[in-house]
Amino acid sequence: MFGQLLHDKRTAKNLTMQQLADLLSAKYNTKISSSMIFRWEKGAAPSLKALFIVAIELQIDLNQLATLVADSNRVN
Repeated sequence: MFGQLLHDKRTAKNLTMQQLADLLSAKYNTKISSSMIFRWEKGAAPSLKALFIVAIELQIDLNQLATLVADSNRVN
């Protein structure tokens, strides 16, 4: 699941949700809040832009992230 992977990568880098949000917002000139990261970690799907930013910053394969998000959103 995308949320668990995001959580694992964020905590491995010793970042709080707020620290990650501030880092992404400043570095990529976008508005990402700690509440957005919280929602993503709990299962909400990020936008494509946010997915790309997270993949770059946390060094996660974008294909892996896209697959996880798609699998999470699949309706059975």
